[in-house]
Amino acid sequence: MCPASPPSPLPTANALFYKRVGIIGVIISQTTMPLMVRASRDRDVAFIITVNVFCMDLIKLLFCSLLLTVKEWNFWKFLETVKTTVFGDPIETAKVCFPSVIYLIQNNLYYVALSNLESTTFLVIYQLKILTTALLLRFFLKKMLSPAQWLALLLLVVGVSIVQSQYDPPPSSHLKSVQNPLLGFVAVVAMCFTSSFAGVYLELVLKQSKVDVWMQNIRMALFGLFIGLALVLAKDRERIQKEGAFVGYDPLVWLMTVNNSLGGLLIAMVIKYADNIMKAYAQATAILGAAFGSWLLFNFVPNRLFAFGTALVTLSVYLFNRFPPMRKESNDSNFYLALPNCKTERQKSLGQSRE
Repeated sequence: MCPASPPSPLPTANALFYKRVGIIGVIISQTTMPLMVRASRDRDVAFIITVNVFCMDLIKLLFCSLLLTVKEWNFWKFLETVKTTVFGDPIETAKVCFPSVIYLIQNNLYYVALSNLESTTFLVIYQLKILTTALLLRFFLKKMLSPAQWLALLLLVVGVSIVQSQYDPPPSSHLKSVQNPLLGFVAVVAMCFTSSFAGVYLELVLKQSKVDVWMQNIRMALFGLFIGLALVLAKDRERIQKEGAFVGYDPLVWLMTVNNSLGGLLIAMVIKYADNIMKAYAQATAILGAAFGSWLLFNFVPNRLFAFGTALVTLSVYLFNRFPPMRKESNDSNFYLALPNCKTERQKSLGQSRE
């Protein structure tokens, strides 16, 4: 848990329940999500990515609206709050629009990456977001890192380099013909930078906002829907007119969409009710789970160097979370709010970046 951002007091039994649910949920979500994307993209008729990203924002909007409606116990009061907050404060709303665009780009890159990489490879390389976030925080916010964290970043780069150099599409002729590992790697690196930049932006601009975090979600979802719809019409209008918006959809794709939409909330639950070490263990377990799932479903057999690189990345995630700089009672306390796995309460609930 972030030392500078303690959770609201909860009965021990409730806190333990949320902790267990969050950890199990993160492991299941982060393990199954890449596998579901790989399975859903490896088809003769694939779903339209832009439509799927639009649906993700729609699900987030509906979910956050439901939470606020239940909180208010009055639907009309909820609508009035949305009107006042979103449209009555255009400056604050404009601040949220920028990260909303970044997350929209990131969600599209997610499918590009997993269409060209095996699930385990994707999860391992995506841990580079720790490096990109740390570098951006150091450059823009002058945040300090402990020696152990610098060592963790070095291990991370070495491990990812080994994994990427060893990856080869599974022996299926179809996968070999359609996968482009270099394109997938570039997409993951771009995802790391977009995720990190959005997180730093939120730290710089939005952490002082007094608006309810769920309302911030609604702001971002509304703008994301607007931009997402424009992207759908600009990129895939002809295919939609010919085949329909939901071509390629089945129960697996719908489950994947909901999982991707709400998975960030599970990560927030782990950070709030457990701690960063438990989150690191959950991430490591997800990598192992994805490796087992890829072997079972896609005939992916990692060699020794691949396994060694994965172990280095897993160790780096643990070290980075386990050994932060020595806590000070001065202004350095804000550092704990800015780490990639130690977000502000607002960032936790926004849940848009892919951890």
